[in-house]
Amino acid sequence: MSWKRTYGLLTVLMAVLALSGCRRDLWVYTDEYRQVELFTDWSLCDSRPDGMTAWFLSNDNDGRNRRITTADVEHAWLNLPRGRFTGIIFDWSPAEYANQEFVGMTQPETALVKVRPATVQPAPDDELYGLKAVPANMSIPVDESTGMHLLCVTPDPMCADTLKNVEIITGVDGDLVLWKDREEYEKSLVHQTFSCQPQPITWDLRIMIRVKGAQYLQSVQATVAGLAEGNWLADLRHTSTACLHPLDGWSMQVLSEDVSALMTSIHTFGLPEAPATRAGDNTTEYSPLRLNLRVLLRDEETVLYYHFDVSPEELTIIEDQLVARVEIPIGMDLPYVDPKDSAGFDATVTPWENGGDAEVNM
Repeated sequence: MSWKRTYGLLTVLMAVLALSGCRRDLWVYTDEYRQVELFTDWSLCDSRPDGMTAWFLSNDNDGRNRRITTADVEHAWLNLPRGRFTGIIFDWSPAEYANQEFVGMTQPETALVKVRPATVQPAPDDELYGLKAVPANMSIPVDESTGMHLLCVTPDPMCADTLKNVEIITGVDGDLVLWKDREEYEKSLVHQTFSCQPQPITWDLRIMIRVKGAQYLQSVQATVAGLAEGNWLADLRHTSTACLHPLDGWSMQVLSEDVSALMTSIHTFGLPEAPATRAGDNTTEYSPLRLNLRVLLRDEETVLYYHFDVSPEELTIIEDQLVARVEIPIGMDLPYVDPKDSAGFDATVTPWENGGDAEVNM
């Protein structure tokens, strides 16, 4: 064997020995070792969903958060690290909510679901979207391109529950455990069980306005300013910030010969919560609303605007049903107009012309 070949073999052998001495430890993911069991009761919701999300946020705000979305809506296994957490459980997944967005989902104090702004904002109309539509002391974002307040969309119905300050007593801080320690790690896990009962967090706003002359009405466009922008998920509490909602789907009901009721209802996140007026007062207070209507009469030319400021005292709140009801007594007395393209009729009779005297034989 030549010295060159011998030298080459020795070099390879030394390299193998060196690499074998520096072999890195093997690690495995801990995802499959689930020690927390979650049971969910949907009996307070209108229907049982086909999916749910469980989002556990670390109370230490250290980023050790966990989120799962599953089709098993009544029972799920979770893999959580040691520590204290706030668990937020809601129906479906965030991606399935087209009309609301989830923000601040990194820590309990900032976890929020709120309505989205409308993708297409309407043409400027100061009476429906501008200064006349929103009270001066109500802060609603403005579209800089039009100067109008941003119109939001109507939130999808949503159910949620919160598990506050739950303590996870076993688990690891990271996502990995050493391969050689995996069996001991699994034996060290303590089975914990939690239960929750989601309930609706979206409200219904029901509006009825009594109208005279409803037969002259062609169409209605409307907005309402002052409904809550969203819900703080850790406490399931309405935001104090407000938004501008469209009011669509109006219907008419005849109440008497002269009076009809103009009605609609929408899903909302409820009414913004205002601070209690006295220290220690646990009574929930709400901010006022402003209803804005653009009424087109049947001649399709006459346009009338109406604004109604609704104080909290004028609202009927049915908290156990998550309903807020507004009733406006004789809010509109619509004037007579001819239908479009009609010949019309003038109530002022034109005088007969004087045709002179005539003798009449008797």
